[in-house]
Amino acid sequence: MGLKGYFIQYKFIIPDNLKHSSYTYQKLFRALYGYTQAVFKSSGKTYHYHREGVLSAVPYIRPGKNCVIIPPGVFQKLIEFFKTGKNPAHAWRGKGEWKAVYYMNEKDIDETTALKSIEGMLERKYVLTNAKEHEKLINELNIAAEKGKSGLDPGYLSLLLAEAQPIVSNDWFKQVYNQSGKLKEFYSSYKKLKGV
Repeated sequence: MGLKGYFIQYKFIIPDNLKHSSYTYQKLFRALYGYTQAVFKSSGKTYHYHREGVLSAVPYIRPGKNCVIIPPGVFQKLIEFFKTGKNPAHAWRGKGEWKAVYYMNEKDIDETTALKSIEGMLERKYVLTNAKEHEKLINELNIAAEKGKSGLDPGYLSLLLAEAQPIVSNDWFKQVYNQSGKLKEFYSSYKKLKGV
């Protein structure tokens, strides 16, 4: 059984006075896909900060350069970024002098490919813990489920559930999670903490 997806091929059009290797071009891709920033302290410690992009919290497939396959429910979010530049990675005062053109087509996705994209999404989805550390959502959700609701800070529990809810509600997730031990555990932890 195939899953419905949208194939989006896009191109950023940047003014001639900016080179494609410029920071503006890099920022656009960071804003779209997110990135990890490493900060090196004089004490020798290294801190990693995970900056979300427009597509960080959704499953996607990148079949080639400047194209992506996404679940149908994500299309508006992506188009909004192309129009306004609004994204979680960079708080730009204005969109800037770039624009995006895109082509969209429906595409059937096989379940194995969708499954890999969801597992990949869980590997890049982080939350900021009460200790101000960036940790993977999947790990934090599973640890929290083991502790149980009574051993958790209510605010942190709310954060975990709020971050997990769009994932378990995603059409691709709902159709394939039973085929993956990792996804079944994630969903089980979510339901346990939600009290379902």
